[in-house]
Amino acid sequence: MNEDCSRRGHVTKFGYRRIRLPGERRLKMAHVLVWEEHHGPVPLGRELHHRNGDKLDNRIDNLQLVTRLEHKRIHSGCILCDDVWWKRCRKCLQSKPETDFYNYPGRNGLMGLCKRCCSRTAVEYKRKRRVRRRRMVETLPATERWRDDAGRRDAPECSEALGEGSD
Repeated sequence: MNEDCSRRGHVTKFGYRRIRLPGERRLKMAHVLVWEEHHGPVPLGRELHHRNGDKLDNRIDNLQLVTRLEHKRIHSGCILCDDVWWKRCRKCLQSKPETDFYNYPGRNGLMGLCKRCCSRTAVEYKRKRRVRRRRMVETLPATERWRDDAGRRDAPECSEALGEGSD
């Protein structure tokens, strides 16, 4: 079956070989056929990973059964070491255990920056926003500055602008 799989079918735009079995209407991935021949159907919630990264190398010793999360981590550069997943921070470029990253379950995964870099980046952006706001206020003419630094309305200018002068 393995040799047949490598010669038949066509390669998808994602690099996987798909094969139509005799009597079947649907196409099936070649690596799934190889796995099913040796181990039976792929369990629900599991995926097959090509260990050497070659999607056309469908030898059984190159296929690994993993969960969706494990597969995602493998392809995003995470490494499993002593039952702990390690990930590389995009900013400081240090590999750290996944507990050093913020987890966003709704967004399906870990953040790309470690907690330390994430906090530093947030503070840095907050400072930049504050400087930008101050520069913008300084460039406005005095008549258009209707809020003070604390965000409160300047009483004299606001009352005049609203037509609330003394009667």
